[in-house]
Amino acid sequence: MVRSLVGGLLTMMATSTGCATVANTPAQDLAWERWRACDHFATISLERIDMDGRLVVAGHHIEAAAFTTCVGETATEQARRGLVAAGPLSLVLVKLYGCQGGPL
Repeated sequence: MVRSLVGGLLTMMATSTGCATVANTPAQDLAWERWRACDHFATISLERIDMDGRLVVAGHHIEAAAFTTCVGETATEQARRGLVAAGPLSLVLVKLYGCQGGPL
């Protein structure tokens, strides 16, 4: 009884410690800053931020180009301030609603 209780406690502690140590990569931290700077487009929603810092968003084509431009300008500003992380080739992937099998 005591042995199984101790084993259960150790397993729970190891699991909770593992979750607490997960942190963003430097590229993700910069991507979060880009997202916050450009999160004013009504039709664009964040799906995820990849480990390499790429923003993956869904939205309508009417705002996709403006959003992509905003992200690029924010990345340029980050570089000017000396905040550089090895970024992805493309800073943003916009999944357009209704295009190529995307969400409708």
